[in-house]
Amino acid sequence: MANSRVQKSAPVCLIENGEDGQLQVIPEALDVLRHIEQPVVVVAVVGLYRTGKSYLMNKLAGQREGFALGSTIQSHTKGIWMWCVPHPTKPDLTLVLLDTEGLGDVEKGDQKNDCWIFALAILLSSTLIYNSKGTIDNNALENLQYPFSWLCPKPQVFS
Repeated sequence: MANSRVQKSAPVCLIENGEDGQLQVIPEALDVLRHIEQPVVVVAVVGLYRTGKSYLMNKLAGQREGFALGSTIQSHTKGIWMWCVPHPTKPDLTLVLLDTEGLGDVEKGDQKNDCWIFALAILLSSTLIYNSKGTIDNNALENLQYPFSWLCPKPQVFS
């Protein structure tokens, strides 16, 4: 299937935040996926805003540019962006990179949106990268559970 290799293109928005606050799939991104004729490896990155997720994904793509990089303290990526590139070592696979909106952005102020972005990244990916600042400590591990805290509240014990 060498002739069905995906050509390097630019990242496209896969999931966006609609005006009504709901997440929605972008049909053009689905068209890109429909044209891939070989198995895919889907790698998603999640983590706090402004921690270098887009930079990391550009490195995984083997490119200096691709996913937009911000030079200010404000987050740049909104929703989930997708970039389909040839796998760097396995020509029979396509690498689908998912760059997610940063979690915990105080300007956005919507924890439920963070939870949905995190959950979608987990469900869509075959490999998930959790990008954190500094060392992975107990606090970082506890933060991994927060996106699901509103979905799965702790059970109540009745006496």
